[in-house]
Amino acid sequence: MADSEAGGLVLALGSGGARGLAHIGVLEVLEDQGLPVRAIAGSSVGAQIGALYAHHGDAALLTHAALGIDWKQTLQLFFPDAANGGVSSGRKIMAFLEGHLGATTIEDLRLGFLAVATDLYSGEEVVLREGSVVGAVRASLSLPGLLAPYPWNERLLIDGGVVNPVPFDVAAQVFGGPVVAVAVHQGARGLSPSQMTPRVAVWRTQMRALVGQPWVRRTKWVGKWLEEHLTEPLVVGGARWSARSVLTQAVNIAQAQVVRLRLLTGPPALYLTPNVDAIGPFEFYKAKAAIAAGRAVAREHLAELHALVREREEAVASGSSTLGPN
Repeated sequence: MADSEAGGLVLALGSGGARGLAHIGVLEVLEDQGLPVRAIAGSSVGAQIGALYAHHGDAALLTHAALGIDWKQTLQLFFPDAANGGVSSGRKIMAFLEGHLGATTIEDLRLGFLAVATDLYSGEEVVLREGSVVGAVRASLSLPGLLAPYPWNERLLIDGGVVNPVPFDVAAQVFGGPVVAVAVHQGARGLSPSQMTPRVAVWRTQMRALVGQPWVRRTKWVGKWLEEHLTEPLVVGGARWSARSVLTQAVNIAQAQVVRLRLLTGPPALYLTPNVDAIGPFEFYKAKAAIAAGRAVAREHLAELHALVREREEAVASGSSTLGPN
């Protein structure tokens, strides 16, 4: 694995659904600037973007794939299929991942890589460092209630964002530093009143359009399920709260608190927070805006990024004992 190479940055790519496409913009800037990446630790969508980059080593390829997804394709990936333990079994997501990653193992990747997941029974953080890349990413993506938990070595795993939304501490423990964290979960930039207002209208419009699709009408129970989830939301103080938006907001609050605590115990060398506040967790069709936000925040911190690479190179050249694991 390339994580044995001493030089370069270690990235910690966080969870956040469609907001995570901002990770691609950060990778683009690092490539453009000739700033090497030697390892990636990812949680949820961060694990997906990280695995794809660790495999292909080409941010442009990721950009092309992300820009080709529209909202209908996004909903189909998470489409309800009578799964146990979630609304969706994740079969279509597995097919998507297999199409881009094949049968690659973590040990075979170009860069050092790990994915973070959560043990559903014990609540423990599970760090996946070997075996199937597709399986590791699918486990880390298992958003509770939406995607069914993923079995892995006699454990049942759910989304890594539950216990570690931005795994900068795990990245440092496993790969050493310097660690550059990219946080895209809602609350990374502070939970403002505007962020907390649920954005139900767009989702409902898209769901209604989906109900009218011929392939949905052919499966009666799916259409019925969608209709049931289009009931009028609770309206309080002008904010429209559906069951989905209440659950999403509860997760947002919990994730923000978890990250704040982890930052107190061992912050990364650099903590980037792209401005993706206007992008919902399932709005993957807003890839252009998300990637642009990633580019913007990386460019704002170019001096710091270059300094971190120089410091690492100097430490390697001097044989410093403070490098940590490679």
